[in-house]
Amino acid sequence: MLDDLSIRALTEADGPSYNAFFARGVQAHPNTLRIAPEDFAAVPFSTTPTNDAVTFAAVRDDGTWLGVVTVEREGGRAKRRHIAWILRMYVAAEHMGKGIGRALLRTALERAAVMPGVAKVNLTVAAHNDSAIALYTSEGFEPFAREEDAFRDPHPRAELSMSARIR
Repeated sequence: MLDDLSIRALTEADGPSYNAFFARGVQAHPNTLRIAPEDFAAVPFSTTPTNDAVTFAAVRDDGTWLGVVTVEREGGRAKRRHIAWILRMYVAAEHMGKGIGRALLRTALERAAVMPGVAKVNLTVAAHNDSAIALYTSEGFEPFAREEDAFRDPHPRAELSMSARIR
C-alpha cells in the first residue's frame, strides 16, 4: 500500500483540497475530531507553509488523498517556543491500519526536529481513540494530562494530552 503514495508538504494552492478532505473527516468522525464543520467553514485552515508550520498530505499516485497532518511551533510566548504541536491528524477510514498515519506522524516529527529550538512535540487525542493512542505511544508519546468534557459531539468526550521529546 505504501509504495504507491507520497507524503508531500502542502502549499497555499492546496488549501481548498485540504479543507474539503478534512471536512469529510470531521463529518465522518465527530466523536474523535474536536473540530466542528462550522469551525472552519467560514475561516478555512491555511496550508501555506512557514518556518514554524507545515501541513503534509499522504497522496496516492493517482491523486487520491489518504491522510493529513499539520505540525506547528507554539506561538505567542517566548518561553514556549521549544514546543511544536501535531494538529489535525486524520487518515480516511478506508485507509486506516495501513501505516499511513505512522508515515504522516514520522514526517511531522522529522519536520519538528529541524525547527530551531524545538525540543518536544505535543498533541491531543480523544481519550477513547485507542488506535490513535497506540500509534502515538509506539512513537514515543506519553500522556501528561486528561481533560474530561474536552469537547462534545453532542456527548461529553475526554481528551488526552501527550508529549514526546525530540531532543
